[in-house]
Amino acid sequence: MDCPTSYEDFALQYDKGSADNVYNALLDRPAVQSKCPPLEGRRVLEAGCAGGRLTQWLVDQEARVVAVDASPTLVGLAHERLGDRAELRVHDIAQPFDFLPDASVDVVVSSLTLHYLKDWVPALAEFRRVLAPGGTVVMSTHHPLNDFEISPSGDYFRVEELRDEWPSFGPPTPVVRFYRRPLGRMIADVHHAGLVLRDLYEPRAEPAQRERFGERFDKLSRKPWFLVLVLGHPGDPHEGGLAHPAG
Repeated sequence: MDCPTSYEDFALQYDKGSADNVYNALLDRPAVQSKCPPLEGRRVLEAGCAGGRLTQWLVDQEARVVAVDASPTLVGLAHERLGDRAELRVHDIAQPFDFLPDASVDVVVSSLTLHYLKDWVPALAEFRRVLAPGGTVVMSTHHPLNDFEISPSGDYFRVEELRDEWPSFGPPTPVVRFYRRPLGRMIADVHHAGLVLRDLYEPRAEPAQRERFGERFDKLSRKPWFLVLVLGHPGDPHEGGLAHPAG
């Protein structure tokens, strides 16, 4: 494979492709949305907003949104879509959210972003810091079972860098770098950051959506692709939890 590509290098292609492909539009975004608490009037941090397609939904729920992404081009596209309906910033989530005070947001949403970080704990600790008491973190990531299929080491228990070709976002075909980690490491990182797991959701293609998923229905109805984690402060009251995890 060629050298890994940053999102800035294929920002326009990614924005166009993520608008309606089955992975983003039918699997990940609906899953994240389904796990968000009521958002009206609440302050939301979106960590990794890309071109603002999920941000659009957040502001439509009448949330007060601060959205960040490391790609200036994607943040620019989000600004074109949203104008002043959200506060948009170019910011790498591997760095502290020094523009946000402690306990200043009610909900943190992060869609398919943390797997680009080798170490989750600093980012998760920042989520905890800015999250108000009683608040919720909703984050999605690659499912460890799916990523293990392209593991160069064959060792499930390792945290390791992967490189994958994404031809649907070309041409030219981008080669994207991210990190694979076992489920146990994910949960351990959550706890090390001072958060607790409230819910774990494995979205799948449902029979009612067979036509929309088309030729990918069989694969995405049987194989986990993404994972959604719902997190909060220890001791906070919450609804649901792990009694009814979806899969």
